[in-house]
Amino acid sequence: MTALDDQRMAALLQAAPVPEPRVDVGRAVRDGRRRRQRRRVGGIAAVTVLAGLGVVGAVQPGGAASRPAPATPALAASPAGTVPAAPVTCEASWLPQPIDGPVAVANGVDPTGRYIVGEIGTGQEDGRVVLWTDGRAAVLPTGARHAAAVNAGGVVVGTNGDGTGWVHRDGKLRFLATPPGYQAVLVHAVNGRGDIAGTARGAGDSHHAVLWSADRPQEYRLVGRAGSAATGITEDGTVVGVMGQLPYRWTPQGVGAALAVPDGHPRASVDSAHGEWAIGTVPGARQGGAVQMLPVRWNLRTGAVSLLPFPGATGIAGNGDLLVGGSEPLVVATDGTSRRLPGRPDVRATEAGTYTANGISDDGLIVVGAVYENQAHRPLVWHCRR
Repeated sequence: MTALDDQRMAALLQAAPVPEPRVDVGRAVRDGRRRRQRRRVGGIAAVTVLAGLGVVGAVQPGGAASRPAPATPALAASPAGTVPAAPVTCEASWLPQPIDGPVAVANGVDPTGRYIVGEIGTGQEDGRVVLWTDGRAAVLPTGARHAAAVNAGGVVVGTNGDGTGWVHRDGKLRFLATPPGYQAVLVHAVNGRGDIAGTARGAGDSHHAVLWSADRPQEYRLVGRAGSAATGITEDGTVVGVMGQLPYRWTPQGVGAALAVPDGHPRASVDSAHGEWAIGTVPGARQGGAVQMLPVRWNLRTGAVSLLPFPGATGIAGNGDLLVGGSEPLVVATDGTSRRLPGRPDVRATEAGTYTANGISDDGLIVVGAVYENQAHRPLVWHCRR
């Protein structure tokens, strides 16, 4: 996913100043979600689908940089006197591919781990959305492109290349209303109640956080005030995103408040949230005209914020487990202990390919992603157990 992985609409909104009005919405959406999925996958001229408002652990061109960021902290040690957690073992296995295509990636998983959503295509903006249910694959209608998320009921949401939001529920595809005065929307997340969170964008770089209902997709509610953007929603209806250049959260009742920003950083963006946790990015040091984006984690219950000592964080579980992408994906618990996700068992180590991990279930035991080898991507799922 990361050359399909992080920034869903590179141009639609960033924690830095919002993109120029001449940004092509369709291209932004297309370039967006795939960077989230394939950003870390090397080797082919991959599609880049962004997934969020900031590139986690990547170098982001442009954008105002603050002073060089403080040194990233080391992994936390387990608190003294605590009982070590039971060891976790993980195994990787293939996800079936119902259609042909050299770029097949699992992008996200629902909180329970039952539903997995991904995409199969050539990497040339022709990808079809695939929903795996208990390992069985089904291809969504052609009117659905660029899936963003799936919930515990199998409801899939996303945004087509022209900036039209959609929801697939109970075998039917329906389109989301675009609020009057705006030209396009960008859908980011859906919770178990069917609340869909995203952002509407209009002329002059105007944008506003929006909530829709999976049951009533032509109805919507604007969140916060103009200048807001929604990038995630938890099961209780808490919305996260940005207001101006500050990370923000809104209660289920719509009351908003800024999230803390790490010391030494004037701004931050939030990428996603699950349970009482959220992740995002802050701008770090400028490097040759670019700004390095540093990953950040928030505890939404306590308000605590911390910089993360990883080059890229691609997901957060409801229990706080952090999913770290890269060629050797890693899951890090809140106490700092970590486990590497193994390669699949049907191949020798010298043929293991390059792995990416893009989504994690709420208990941290199901992880989805892909492996790149022999000039193709293949979708994978890791099943872990304690």
